[in-house]
Amino acid sequence: METAHAADIETRGLKPFLRFFIPSLIGMILFLVPFPTDGGFTILFGLYSDWVNANFGFILVELMVIISVVAAVAGAFHLVVKPDWETRRPVLHAVSAITPGWLLLRLVGAVIALMVYFEFGPEVLRLEDTGQVLVADLAIAFSIVMLPACFLMPLLTEFGAMDFFGTIIAPAFRKLFRLPGRAAVDATASFISASNIGILVTGQQYRRGFYDGREAVSVATNFSVVSLPFALVISQVAQISDMFFIWYMTAILACAVCAIITPRIPPISRIPATFIDGQANAERLRQAKSGPLLRRSLDNAISTAANTPPIRELARLGNIMMFEQLFGIIGPLIALGTLTAAIAFHSPIGEWISMPIAWVLALFQVDDAARIAPGFIFGFLDQYIPTIIAADLASAPMRFVLAGLSLCQLIYMTETGLVVIRVGLPVTVFQLFQIFVARTLIVTPILVLVAMLVF
Repeated sequence: METAHAADIETRGLKPFLRFFIPSLIGMILFLVPFPTDGGFTILFGLYSDWVNANFGFILVELMVIISVVAAVAGAFHLVVKPDWETRRPVLHAVSAITPGWLLLRLVGAVIALMVYFEFGPEVLRLEDTGQVLVADLAIAFSIVMLPACFLMPLLTEFGAMDFFGTIIAPAFRKLFRLPGRAAVDATASFISASNIGILVTGQQYRRGFYDGREAVSVATNFSVVSLPFALVISQVAQISDMFFIWYMTAILACAVCAIITPRIPPISRIPATFIDGQANAERLRQAKSGPLLRRSLDNAISTAANTPPIRELARLGNIMMFEQLFGIIGPLIALGTLTAAIAFHSPIGEWISMPIAWVLALFQVDDAARIAPGFIFGFLDQYIPTIIAADLASAPMRFVLAGLSLCQLIYMTETGLVVIRVGLPVTVFQLFQIFVARTLIVTPILVLVAMLVF
């Protein structure tokens, strides 16, 4: 009763309401609202990315090389010297604290970045569809989005927006997806802006006790959908932009089916439903209060906004997160992405691994089965693989299906998978692969069925 009474007091007056409303509105405009452009629609982050590329493109590749090299050197230093930086130098700790496995990925990524930039070493690692695309495209795109997102994300998560919308949608979301309502805001952030932003939101909510481990993994692996702007790029590369609406709606339907099924089957169903600190955050429990739905939503939102950390503390945490993500992800992203593309496109290993898929496709008289098959497997490591394969296919239905896989498989170790691991969600790489396989098995029949109907 005291909690409910306190919330009622907090919601009286204009000032507490504005403390919730203004930052939350700004956050939604930044992350969730699409704006029309000459080429369609994008969010403000998309416009910002275009501006950065246009004005600073001449230096971005060099920055990626520098970041990957510094990250490798810093990681090696920390692993050998083991300095006590966690409390005294938190930014340096975020940059350098690392395990031997992550250090190996950083070192490989740094070497490949240097090879690409200075044009030395094995050519297969610095071709246009291997090292070049990772250093000059993927790494830059990741960095551009991550840099401001770490500082601006609290506008969406810390001032009550998630509590307001989460309370409203909680019953439906819990019934369909076995998730709390606030996960809907995660889903929307990923859906319209960028999947990595959604995963960062999920990781933050898990660490603060709003999600248990099973919920956090379910949100990250089901709702970190490739963003709408990038979906447009995929459709253009795969040459299906003339039927974008049908293709995109099919992909969303397939992802929704996955979100209903995968939390109810292993491995997600076997992840312990325990909170990081052993109990739920008190803010989440407020959703159980009685009273009119809108009133409860406002109470929860305004109560959260009233307890938001000071701006300086939010900035400090954002700064640490930014360095942790940039220096922790860029090198491994370059390493995994380049090696995956080299194996898939320029070695017989890709054919051997995907041979069972090729046999299945051949049974259904699919042309170019051997070439198409790697798109079903190597999407686990790099989301571009299915789309790159689709670009050169004559078969429109298979371009439709492969482009859909780029959108629906979701577990891409070069991007979302690395971020899921780095933010500390309770899931292993092998479990991520199991989820990837389950998603592929669920979405492929849906994509194939619709492709057969429309072509």
